[in-house]
Amino acid sequence: MTKFLTFGETLVQHNADYIGPYDSDGPYTRHVAGAESNVALDLRRLMPEVEAVWVSRLGQDADGDMILGQLRDRITVRAPQFHGEFTGIQLLNHLGGGEVIRRYRRAGSAASRLTAAEVLSHMDVSDLVHVTGITPALSDTCRRTVMEVMGASVERGIPVSMDVNYRDALWSPSEAMAVCDEMRQYATLFKVGHDEAETIWSLGLSAGEYARYFFGGDTRLTVITTGDSGAVAFDGENLAEHPGFTVDVIDPVGAGDAFVAGFLAGIFERGGLPDLLELDTDARAQIFHRSLEIANACGALVCTRHGDTEPMPDLGQVEKFVNRPGAVSGPRCP
Repeated sequence: MTKFLTFGETLVQHNADYIGPYDSDGPYTRHVAGAESNVALDLRRLMPEVEAVWVSRLGQDADGDMILGQLRDRITVRAPQFHGEFTGIQLLNHLGGGEVIRRYRRAGSAASRLTAAEVLSHMDVSDLVHVTGITPALSDTCRRTVMEVMGASVERGIPVSMDVNYRDALWSPSEAMAVCDEMRQYATLFKVGHDEAETIWSLGLSAGEYARYFFGGDTRLTVITTGDSGAVAFDGENLAEHPGFTVDVIDPVGAGDAFVAGFLAGIFERGGLPDLLELDTDARAQIFHRSLEIANACGALVCTRHGDTEPMPDLGQVEKFVNRPGAVSGPRCP
């Protein structure tokens, strides 16, 4: 069985049921939301045979109870609750056209105290460790944890996937660049949105050029998503491209995590990252196209409903979507 390991903070998200800025009297729906647990949940939705393990810390409060209640029967949860600590929350407002505003209550949360020891104890027999650029922005402790876990993964020969997932409410572009450049030294797979790359690195490059720029060292595969032309993947030889799918965007939140899960599912269909990277050029190109197709379909479908993981399709629904009569490739939202 493939074992997927990830760690980071999961919040209770107050998702506004109205269009406009924050209104204390406005109606909202509560969801469980966290980039890392989203990917774990989405990957399990696509591939129930994968063991997806999420490690974190929660407050001993109603929000922590809600997160455990919604996650522990769907993925393997290693997130104890701590008395006197609190679980983070996110307020999410929609301005229309896919634009959202996030506000947080997470500084000093239980998850911001997550140590490397708490993660490393679950690393045995893992086939992939997944990290994001959100976790190191939470606290100095979390930053050390991310670097220690990534370093230990490389030492043990475990591939690492990294999604930048930039949040301007957590840190500045210059802070993010310094840390993400350090993290890239340990990432086997590096994924970033073209808009994020421009915000952080500001090199004025195309998606394909950024894919080549980030490739090298331990980074053997780069993936760049764009808002209007799908995504590209680069492995040092192949530059695979997929244009994405046109959908009516209701809520783009969670689409990037769905994309990551879809891309990883396409790889896991054929074994794993080490197996993939040993294949010849043509075989890798075919798998990259398949992985990008699944990823773009997942990202597009998640945009069509509210919720981070609630709209996530299974693999059968993905196949039906990409093969439906009149399917049109075009702009997608992650």
